Amino acid sequence: MSNDNENGHNPNGTHGAPASIDGNELAWDGLSPAVNQALSEPLDPSLVSQRKGRGGRTFDYLEGHVVIEQANRIFGRGGWGYEQLGGVTLRQVEAVDTETGEVKTVYGYSASVRVTVAGALPRTDIGVHPVTEETFDGHDTAMKGAVTDGMKRAFRSFGVQFGNAFYGDQPSGNGAAQPQRAPARARTNGRSAQAQAKNDGESQAQSKGGRSDSQAEKLRKRLFGIAAEQGLDEATVRTAVEKRTGKGIDDLTADELGPLVEAAATKLREMKQEQAQQAA
Repeated sequence: MSNDNENGHNPNGTHGAPASIDGNELAWDGLSPAVNQALSEPLDPSLVSQRKGRGGRTFDYLEGHVVIEQANRIFGRGGWGYEQLGGVTLRQVEAVDTETGEVKTVYGYSASVRVTVAGALPRTDIGVHPVTEETFDGHDTAMKGAVTDGMKRAFRSFGVQFGNAFYGDQPSGNGAAQPQRAPARARTNGRSAQAQAKNDGESQAQSKGGRSDSQAEKLRKRLFGIAAEQGLDEATVRTAVEKRTGKGIDDLTADELGPLVEAAATKLREMKQEQAQQAA
């Protein structure tokens, strides 16, 4: 099972969806007060990266894996997901090299991505990523980067915790206010805090890293389902999980199952991509 990186997310599925509840099971009753509180907190500046941009200026941004961890922390691993809408489109434009004056054809990919969070309306945006190297890997990286960019842009509508303040033509270092370090309470899982409002006993268990039995059961079923698509039976999954974690799958909490489901979904996505490429 492979790990995700910023440009390695699923262009045909979701990162968070494998660990999420199906759409017809979601409670569309608005974001909890705890989630809204976490979203309103200042962004931890240690999460911010910088890159060189137009005119040699430096811009602040959040890397894809940071946005995913932010979503996991605020909404819970099972409380969000993202999906690609349609295909990833190859685009080309004519660009002038400012140093040589030469006109070149520049390639890049674009992708429309929809983010879904329990308790909120879906958010959709378009991501783009240039092809920086004319190789298979260069195009593959750009395709994945476009999906990641679309996911990040869709999340920005949730505000400062997802880098919304960085968008627009405002390079860092220009005197604009810098993000303040988030207070400790913003680091709690928003979904666990929501559960606290409903059930204090359940919240205490979640604050220790556990989650409800029903959520863990959903993740176990999801893991078995993903494995079945790969041609693996339940016994094989149980053996693999025990070998990897040292525990039986029935003994794992939802927090422990979440990364396994995410990794399995990534592996399935890569397998399907390889099959599609071979069939093309």
